[in-house]
Formats: sequence, structure tokens, C-alpha cells
Amino acid sequence: MNVNSWGGMGISLRFEAKEEFLHCMASGTYSFEDGCLVIDEVLAESTQCGATKVLVDCLLIDGSPTMFERYALSEFLAQEVVGYIIAGKIVPRLAILGREPLVDPNRFGELVARNRGVQTRTVEEMEDAVNWLGDGVEG
Repeated sequence: MNVNSWGGMGISLRFEAKEEFLHCMASGTYSFEDGCLVIDEVLAESTQCGATKVLVDCLLIDGSPTMFERYALSEFLAQEVVGYIIAGKIVPRLAILGREPLVDPNRFGELVARNRGVQTRTVEEMEDAVNWLGDGVEG
């Protein structure tokens, strides 16, 4: 079991390489800037580990992003993923685990990211995240 830690301003990350996926545990207080840093760090760590499946556990993050922040964060994620594709790096399938108010009940951010080609799913239960990552097909 490989565990790495990262601490930004308001969000701390802990990574644990599991057999099936890279588990990223995030905790702290949401801000848009930290959200962008988390995306960068998750993609970098997944590339370093060679992980094609990543579970980003946001259950311990407090905050309520605005609709604009949800859109902008999803756009940022999509742009970063495109950069990784162009660079020939691995782009992981991302399961995001979180609950309201951090996660939008209508999954607006997921819709924006998926419409831009990001393989992602937002769920509220660990089991759903693990199952989706294990499916191996987009859906």
C-alpha cells in the first residue's frame, strides 16, 4: 500500500494506491482555487502511478460551490484532460464521491465534464463509485 499526502491551502489530499484503483481522500474547505489544485494533483498522481481508474473521495470537504464555479471547475477539468491526451499521458476514469451541498443534486458539473469527453461519474455512495470504476465501459 502506497500512501502519499498533499496539502493545499484549504484542502488536504491523501493518496492510496489500491489494486483496482487510485484512492484519493480529500478533506477541508472548498474554494474554486483549491478545486483546481486538487484536479491538477489528482491527474499528476494518477499519471505517476499509472492509474487508469481514480476514486476521488470528497465526503470530508465542506462547502457549496456556485453554479458558475461548478461549470468553471468542470471546464478546467476537461481542459486538463485534453492536455494530458495531447501529451500522450494516461487519462483516468474518475469517480467522484460526495454529497450535497458540495455535489449538485442534478450533477451539473458531471454533465459539463462528460459533454467535453471526460470519463467521470459523481456518486454519493462508495459502493457505487467502486462499481462504476469496475465496469470498464463508459455509461
